[in-house]
Amino acid sequence: MSQSTSAKRPLTVLQKSTKKKVTVRLKNEVEYRGKMDNVDSYMNLIMTDAEEVYDGKTIANYGKVIVRGNNVLFIKLENEL
Repeated sequence: MSQSTSAKRPLTVLQKSTKKKVTVRLKNEVEYRGKMDNVDSYMNLIMTDAEEVYDGKTIANYGKVIVRGNNVLFIKLENEL
């Protein structure tokens, strides 16, 4: 089975996407955009150059953000979609 037709595990895709731009939406509807520095098996994230986004507009810049995995609703890889 070739790489393009085999099933991709979401965690594997995330781990291979470190140092790339992501958007992270939390369950409380807060959204962060920045570079994913690291991710673990619980989907805890460390982001750098992070900014809080509301309605497509930046409302705060944080630099480094640590997000607990159980708060994450989704993670969107900016360069993949």
